[in-house]
Amino acid sequence: MNKKLAKKLAALLAGGAIMISASASTAQPIRTPEGNMPMVHWAVIESAPGSMQEMAEIAAQTVGAQTAKEAGTYALYSGVEEDNPDVMRLLEIYESFEAYRIHCSSEAFQEYRARRLPLLKNLEIIEADAVVFEQKAEGEGSAVYMYRYEVRPERLAEYQKAVKEEAVRAVRDDEGVLGIFVTADHRAPNIIYTMEIFRDEAAYQRYVESKAYAEYLPKLSSIFLNAEGIKNKPARVVLSAKGLQKPEYRP
Repeated sequence: MNKKLAKKLAALLAGGAIMISASASTAQPIRTPEGNMPMVHWAVIESAPGSMQEMAEIAAQTVGAQTAKEAGTYALYSGVEEDNPDVMRLLEIYESFEAYRIHCSSEAFQEYRARRLPLLKNLEIIEADAVVFEQKAEGEGSAVYMYRYEVRPERLAEYQKAVKEEAVRAVRDDEGVLGIFVTADHRAPNIIYTMEIFRDEAAYQRYVESKAYAEYLPKLSSIFLNAEGIKNKPARVVLSAKGLQKPEYRP
């Protein structure tokens, strides 16, 4: 495992950290027009050995342009595992189930599904519920980290309160933190899957060594039963502005 990631996970399970924070920007929550959390799920895609790049190119040629036209498809944020580049995890964010249905029934998606089939080794869909989705209004990042946490069931509400506060603070105050997205497994709400998008690797390092993050860690050190992290290969992730609400709008 990546040494920086291992250090962060050890701190999450034991407590501890270090240094300085960054400058101010605006955190904006993702919500439906009615003020509800969006519909989300994770797609874990495994390609035939060495075929992930080709599969990504097919996606860019087909669903990439189509997604931009779909008002109800808020964002498709992905990361390819650094230690296993045949595995991609895709966080799909939609306004509603109907928006998801429209996306999946589109001609572009059907073409993508047919063309990727010979390259696809395995596909797992993890149905999830959004806990907190905060991002900057715009930006482009190259460092993507994902985590799976098992929270003590009796402390789930405590965790959710802490992580919501930290997501808002980090995206608002740290110029290098572009987005923090936290979901709960629909079948087991104490199983948490997260995605964090940073401007670059240096921004990630500043975040985990910041004074504010050091103050946040002790809140979690006894909450988790288990913590696993995934560092993804450097990638170009462009933030979507769909579904964003004014920062003061937090029902």
